[in-house]
Amino acid sequence: MGDNRIIGMELGVLEEVLRSIVRQEMAGLREEIKQTLVSKRESLLQEERLYTEQVAEFLGVTRHTINNYTNNGTLPQPKRDISDRPYWTPDQLESVRTLRGIKGRFKI
Repeated sequence: MGDNRIIGMELGVLEEVLRSIVRQEMAGLREEIKQTLVSKRESLLQEERLYTEQVAEFLGVTRHTINNYTNNGTLPQPKRDISDRPYWTPDQLESVRTLRGIKGRFKI
């Protein structure tokens, strides 16, 4: 019987205590992950998206120019929606307002 006890506690009881602790921790982690995913989903749904056509219209240039601006670093790299369509957020485009030739025309 000495082999089945640790500091006065039977191994079976110790195992059950550890299982209970692990179950509680796992439940907490699951809830935390769920809240994080819900928060990210809500953030994505609320995020204003400006697609290539809209950015081109704001800047008074063509879609082709937007592609060139993106390729040469004048515009930041766009994010991608679920269908892989590029878009920018107003925050991403804030720095573009100071570009020569664009200043004053960009209405964000």
